[in-house]
Amino acid sequence: MTLEFFLNQHPRLTRSLKKFILDYEAQLDASTFAAFLMNLDEELTNNAAHFSSQATNEAKARALHQVVDKETSQDTDIPLSCQKGCSACCHMEVEVTSYEAEILKNLIQAGHPIDRERLKAQSQRSLQDPRWKQGPRNPESQCIFLKDNACSIYEHRPVMCRRHSVTSPAKNCETLDAPITLRYFPRVDLLISAANEDQNMQIGPMAKMLEMSLLK
Repeated sequence: MTLEFFLNQHPRLTRSLKKFILDYEAQLDASTFAAFLMNLDEELTNNAAHFSSQATNEAKARALHQVVDKETSQDTDIPLSCQKGCSACCHMEVEVTSYEAEILKNLIQAGHPIDRERLKAQSQRSLQDPRWKQGPRNPESQCIFLKDNACSIYEHRPVMCRRHSVTSPAKNCETLDAPITLRYFPRVDLLISAANEDQNMQIGPMAKMLEMSLLK
């Protein structure tokens, strides 16, 4: 299997997984790399089929959340810095799927309180708006689900929040100037990429996706 064929078969890979594959191409001989791509193709196809077999859009999103949680909970010799109360990442631009937006919309419509004005303002930002780069220095970037410095929908949070974890000191995230070391799980990227193969699913910034979903 060639890289060109593989990428054509799987056009919605995460950026991290695509970089991981390209790095492997530089390290492996041609036949070993081709075998690697074949195995990866099978894994993506099988997991995509598992997610698509779920009965509802919400079930598809939750199936992904379940397997990603399992991967990220694996034991590690390096302790994580992320703890309840450190919320710098809750001021970043987060992408969600349209299926996850449905989950969040249902929570809001069931009575979960949010700041609708802040949601509307955030939804009007362009992709990668520089205001997101200010992190906690800009209180208007605070996630609408952040309450008392903790996630108020933790069990329902999007997959991009579930995968995010750092091993560098938590204070480094607050300043935005210090180096940050992310913990990386290649298989998590594989699982997200497999879920992304659903052509009926859209992906975009959380505020924009949620605002659109609430207006339907």
